[in-house]
Amino acid sequence: MKKTLYIGILAALWTLTGCEDYLDKVEEFDTLQEEDVFTDIQLASDFLDGAYTRLIAETSARDHRSDWLPGMTMAGEGYPGRLGLNVPETYNIYAQGDYLSLMNRPSQAQTTPYFVDRYYEGWKGIRTVNTFIEKSGSIQNGTQQEVNALLGQAYFLRAYLYHLMTKRHGGLVYLKENLDLNASFDRERDTYENNVADMLADLDQAIELLPNTWDGRDYGRPAKGAALALKSRITLFAASPLVNSPGSAEAWEVAAQAAWDMINHANTTGLYRLIDASDAINMDVDQDGADVFVPEPPQLDPYRGIFVGPGTAKVIPAEVIFMELNPLFDLPSSSFLNPVPRLSLTVGFDIIKGNTSPMNIGALANFIEHFETKNGLDIADDPSYDPQNPFINRDPRFYNAILFDGVPWQHTVGAINGTGFTDLALVNEEGRRGLDLHDPATPASRLWRVMNLTGLRIRKWVPNGAFWQSGNSGLWDFYVNNIHFRLAEIYLNYAEAANEAFGPNGSAPGASLTALQAINRVRNRVGMPDVNALYAGSQEALRERIRIERAVELCFEGHRYDDLRRWKIAHLEEQKKVEFLVMRWQGGPSATFPTGFSFATEEQSNLRKTFNERNYWWPIPSSETAAVPSFKQTPGW
Repeated sequence: MKKTLYIGILAALWTLTGCEDYLDKVEEFDTLQEEDVFTDIQLASDFLDGAYTRLIAETSARDHRSDWLPGMTMAGEGYPGRLGLNVPETYNIYAQGDYLSLMNRPSQAQTTPYFVDRYYEGWKGIRTVNTFIEKSGSIQNGTQQEVNALLGQAYFLRAYLYHLMTKRHGGLVYLKENLDLNASFDRERDTYENNVADMLADLDQAIELLPNTWDGRDYGRPAKGAALALKSRITLFAASPLVNSPGSAEAWEVAAQAAWDMINHANTTGLYRLIDASDAINMDVDQDGADVFVPEPPQLDPYRGIFVGPGTAKVIPAEVIFMELNPLFDLPSSSFLNPVPRLSLTVGFDIIKGNTSPMNIGALANFIEHFETKNGLDIADDPSYDPQNPFINRDPRFYNAILFDGVPWQHTVGAINGTGFTDLALVNEEGRRGLDLHDPATPASRLWRVMNLTGLRIRKWVPNGAFWQSGNSGLWDFYVNNIHFRLAEIYLNYAEAANEAFGPNGSAPGASLTALQAINRVRNRVGMPDVNALYAGSQEALRERIRIERAVELCFEGHRYDDLRRWKIAHLEEQKKVEFLVMRWQGGPSATFPTGFSFATEEQSNLRKTFNERNYWWPIPSSETAAVPSFKQTPGW
């Protein structure tokens, strides 16, 4: 009981402002229960675990709730399909560039995006970590190895929490110890560059202290590889044009080395590997191909299994470096893994159509243009590509990521669309609006059931046959992995940094891969050919190909919005567009319309985004600067 009470008190609201009452309570309980908690290694470990609950990454859902403005919409990968509960209004506030209004929404209030929660929760997590580090010397009944493993987690968590905040807001104050109750807080925000130095210092300690792997009850905790992966991600961000405006080659060299260190760690320990799904290129996805309308082609199973699959065992795929282990729903008849974080952040889908507030993100037509043909060419460069038959002969990853019209999809009792296939046509074969699209006649009381507006859906995070209706009810013998880091990202990090530092055929000192070879590793594992010579002849050409490869390989995983920002291309006209795919039945197949449908990409001008220079960095809540004027607002806000 004492442990529960103590940890509960430390989880109380604390931010840079309004923290005095909270600190009073902490001091009171420190004197009463510090000995109980920090002399016992299990209680100390449980205390540190509280910081994990504050970690809201792009794949996380606060208290398993759906996000109101996921990174997919900010990145131009998709658009929300629900019309109730102010979702379009939330999107419009973002699209108009009014980030301060979003940041000023109360934490955990309805229609509050997670990055607002992340700001508040991040500070609370940092306080928990700092308290643990300060008190860890009091642990009496644990070995030094056990204490070091906990300290390694603490340093990793502090760096990760700061990364999640600073990548959006820029430099903050890097607290390595908690605030003195009697001291005034009048510090100014530090630079992002100095925060990076502190994050990397924490990660170097984490790398030194963390074990290579965990087992038993600690299975799934961040190991050494997670710290190396985070170091790669942070150094890549710091080397990018948003931060590295002089274009320093040294910063890119540091990022290349950090990525190679993780790849080398994977190779030498054998703990991580790219999943081999090279047979996927042999799928029959030509016109009338046997695999075009297969919901989950077996050739893709190894790759698809990284993200979703049958069974509820908590098994971490070999490619995954760190992920959240989904909790169990406890039902009267059975238990199944809670799919809510990743599932609700991306799709909502038929399996959630009975829920009172499904989310859903529909993929955008202009985003899927990034997927090459299976010949390894852009759709604009491949003469075999037919825009009136856009779903055939694409990169195998297209059939893992995108659900398009006509694909059979298993439904169970309770799904609103019981037809058994995806019907996304604006005008279908019966001359009616597709069953999965929004009917303008939908009454206001049913707007929450609107599941798709874009003409495309996301398949990547939805197992065929899963059904979640409401609360804890449904049929769920599947897993959905909430991935923080996987090895494919690190290869792409290395390819980008090595190309910038050493050119397409250059490599980091001591590395056995060139930039071009690294990107080809990612492509080849799904059977895609090496990067075509059209796109690999120069540093500039390969730079663009690496950016496209990241869009394809890492789609809907929360990377692209920050990629667009760090590359400083989010303000370009093509990144502001929102385009839907419109299908209309033309009476039957013909030479012009091989499927019987016409396909048109139509821009939604009312959804177009505004993005100016100040939008590259997010503001902090106005309450922070009002309470502590020295803690200045982000420039431009």
